[in-house]
Amino acid sequence: MGERVRNLFRRMLASLSLAICLIGVANVFGQGNQETSKIPEHQPVNLPGLHAYAQKSIAAGEEIEFRVSSAVSYELSLVRLGPDPENRDEDPVLEKIQVAHSQAQPIHPGSYVHVPKGLPVDAPLAEFTLEGWIRPFKLQGRQGLITQGDSLDSIGIGLFLNEGRIAFVTKEETTQESEAMHQTEPGLIDVQKWHHVVASWDGETKRIYVNGNLAAEFPFSGQARPGKTALRLGAFGKQGKASDFYDGDLAQCVIYDRALSERQIRQRFADRGLTSPRGGSVLACWSFSEERGTQVSDTSTHDRHGRIINRGTWMIGGPSFDASEIGRHDTSYDPTKDPNRGHGLRLASDELYNARWDVSHRFTIPANAKSGVYAGRFDFEIDGETKQYFTSFIVRRPESRPKAPLLLLVSSNTWLGYNSAPFPENHSPGLINMGTKGLETSHADAATYSGYRDHRAGQPTYKIGLKLPWPAAGPNKIYQYGTYSHLLRGERFLHLWLDRHGYEYDVITDHDLDRNPEILKGYQAVLINGHSEYWSIPAYEGLDNYLKAGGSAVVMSGNTMFWRVSFDDTGEVMECRKFGTRIGGRSNAQVGELYHSHDFKRGSLMRFCGYPAWKIVGLTCIGWGGAFPSYRVDQPDHFLFNQPHEIGLKQGDTFGYISEDMGAVGHEFDVRLSTLQRATADPAIKGLVEPEGIVTVASGHHERHVLDFNAEGHQPRVGGEETIAEIIYWERPEGGRVFHTGSIATGWGLYRDENLSKLVRNVLHHFGVEAE
Repeated sequence: MGERVRNLFRRMLASLSLAICLIGVANVFGQGNQETSKIPEHQPVNLPGLHAYAQKSIAAGEEIEFRVSSAVSYELSLVRLGPDPENRDEDPVLEKIQVAHSQAQPIHPGSYVHVPKGLPVDAPLAEFTLEGWIRPFKLQGRQGLITQGDSLDSIGIGLFLNEGRIAFVTKEETTQESEAMHQTEPGLIDVQKWHHVVASWDGETKRIYVNGNLAAEFPFSGQARPGKTALRLGAFGKQGKASDFYDGDLAQCVIYDRALSERQIRQRFADRGLTSPRGGSVLACWSFSEERGTQVSDTSTHDRHGRIINRGTWMIGGPSFDASEIGRHDTSYDPTKDPNRGHGLRLASDELYNARWDVSHRFTIPANAKSGVYAGRFDFEIDGETKQYFTSFIVRRPESRPKAPLLLLVSSNTWLGYNSAPFPENHSPGLINMGTKGLETSHADAATYSGYRDHRAGQPTYKIGLKLPWPAAGPNKIYQYGTYSHLLRGERFLHLWLDRHGYEYDVITDHDLDRNPEILKGYQAVLINGHSEYWSIPAYEGLDNYLKAGGSAVVMSGNTMFWRVSFDDTGEVMECRKFGTRIGGRSNAQVGELYHSHDFKRGSLMRFCGYPAWKIVGLTCIGWGGAFPSYRVDQPDHFLFNQPHEIGLKQGDTFGYISEDMGAVGHEFDVRLSTLQRATADPAIKGLVEPEGIVTVASGHHERHVLDFNAEGHQPRVGGEETIAEIIYWERPEGGRVFHTGSIATGWGLYRDENLSKLVRNVLHHFGVEAE
């Protein structure tokens, strides 16, 4: 690394004046777990090792809060990622503290509905019925469906799924061991199929019905009283804490104060969950018609409203709905106008989006801090082995500071999408290879799902938590191709290139852009970098409006704007519904489930829900894989190859090398719509026309299968088309200019290759941006 770059970072540190202010250096562990107390008592999972998270993005001058769970002592350093992409010892340290007395903080995974106003416990029930629709994703273990009881109490009632059987539980007061759990024979319940289950007691006989048919009956003339707990849907109680979580879907759950007749039960089964029962005999009814948020209303007159703990998943439809019947390209379907869709709520025993840990340390970032990527670095030992853990975050420009000429967008949505194991056990120093499944988890019961990994019982992942550790955003994570990275580390090469050449820039996250699309205004150019795969509608439209107003975009990304995401109002959840197993979609996802709970709009691929990348930035994804060719010059006379820096390349010359035998066209690639159409034998959407004015100045080629327009997996090429990436210049008819390189690895090549470096410097000059 050159002395010029090192001096640059020394000056940056001097400008900070080491004025960072540490607030509350002492641990605050003894102050009570305030956030955890905001949910009812819940079975904890105690994590080994060290884990931490902070805000993903803050403005300079704001306070960064680190929430830490650690079973060991540690040293915490606040750092700005420095000039050496390989060596974290080169990162400038802004503050450092020693923590000798650490404390572990548990997590509380598992979603269910908590109903605080339970059935009265002061008198036994003379008779009653529990009714619900279930679609389980697993049959093993005991899973609470509709319950009011606890393992500690000698009374309680409940409807359960127990080792694949439907179980009807009543507990008498005589002894804690006198639980009367009656259940069906096995074989009546299948995974991922809706079943109507009813448990009724008329004072003398307990009966269980499955799909309108009597499945089991047992004499029972003892007392049946609700337990001294809350009502729970999708869980039971164990030693005062929610436990026995259900993995599956619930619909139309009802409690009656009488035993339904067989005729009534068959009528309810025939209704397929579309109608909520009314009348004085209904003690509670949850129809799950909200389809968003965390509240579940009781439609009876008893106000037994519920709260979903750990959120669950909406917009899956009910027993009357077949999600597989909706066409992938059916743009006319509106889930809010479908009278037969019904409603359901999906629950998962590993669901967690907010760890709810107490704040352990606070630092105030000075208002003059340079915008960029920072981290909390934790150094510690486990069993005598040195460990290192990073909690990355972005420091934004404060409102009081003038904007830099360039705005750099990091692909934070993609870092979240790949956050498959938020609580890993591997904290080795140095580079760590991490695939789509993430690292090995530190605890078997910790959350291990992501955009590339289903929930433990097979529920497709549709949501990812922001208030959790995100080791996928660590600065040392690499991915399968040598020292290549498609996440934060790969993006840092562009940051370092900008520093090397003296360009001033501000940095924001995808979520920042989603919350405030107007943030783009006033910048000479916007840089979209790396693996910018996951985009929201507000971000997409914000970039379009910025360009229409005369803005300029430099896109050095591959697989760009591929999947649609949305965020809830709390900033706790990113939603993404990926369909198509051959392109990374979840195995059990159905088209009818692709509609987001935040806005009820179709999700999955941006280009199939009305927001294609090519309309905004001129290129769209054509696939991925291990190809790393170089670029080839197509138009050497184009002004970008000659002004103000004459590059001296001829037609057919190659450039953009990471090393002698490795080019920057990898590992995911974008091309023009016309190129994608040439590679597609029978596009599912006909009549699409490429926008006018796009000029390909260079391209990358490789003999490999492609992801054609239909995106149903990598297909053989049509017509011998070998283009896998294009570098384009586009003066958009609607306004704005775009330079797009069509590859994730462009930044890596830019950092290494002088010809590619000159090309991008020419682009920035043309966009009115000069180095200091």
